[in-house]
Amino acid sequence: MKNPQHDWHKPNVSNYQNTIRQKISGYDLIYDMMTDILQSQSYPTDNMLIVGAGGGQELFSLGQAFPFSHFTAIDTSKIMLQAARKHIEKLEPPLHIDWYEEDLLALVFDHSFEVASCHLVLHFIEEHEQKKALLQKLADSLQESGILFISSIHADMSAVSFQLQLKYWRSSMLQNDLSEEHWLRFEQSFGSSTYPITLELLTDLLHEVGFSTVIPYFKSHMVDALLAIKEEVNK
Repeated sequence: MKNPQHDWHKPNVSNYQNTIRQKISGYDLIYDMMTDILQSQSYPTDNMLIVGAGGGQELFSLGQAFPFSHFTAIDTSKIMLQAARKHIEKLEPPLHIDWYEEDLLALVFDHSFEVASCHLVLHFIEEHEQKKALLQKLADSLQESGILFISSIHADMSAVSFQLQLKYWRSSMLQNDLSEEHWLRFEQSFGSSTYPITLELLTDLLHEVGFSTVIPYFKSHMVDALLAIKEEVNK
């Protein structure tokens, strides 16, 4: 699921896996730590929902750790889903994946999930209510005590510190061999195709839609990754 205002349907988005690590220092830790948490706590992992599955990093990391799980992979971009298929094609045994080139909000599932992930998607959704609707759909798709892993860009663009945060991030990207032109396109995307919210607001929204526990587990510049546990309804 990606915001239609950010064009994930152009052929050049297939280079995503070649540039994302230069943009986000420690990118792989988002996924490595996610699998470590699931393994170390022995969470149920029979059915996993991957929202924004294009590119395939979630499927690759989780597929290595849980090769016999059933995955539901969703993304609105055909090109990004093709990149995901290519990224995991050498995994053995082949993963059991249901693929959907669709918006999560348009789908109805006949079962619930034990684990869901939604990495680096939320900041491409402009409207607050749309962000909340996505989070609510994720919560509704999980079993009680189900686990959501979510990451996105978090910032207050009106804060005095925002420009300083951008300056630090620019330095990091340039040190990771991204061009000044690439950085400028990224910087200019804020407010036009990238719409961050604060980490505090995301945490509040997660609680509102039914997650009782929210735990940060990764940070790099403005990118935070969280673990959220769905509230168990008292019977």
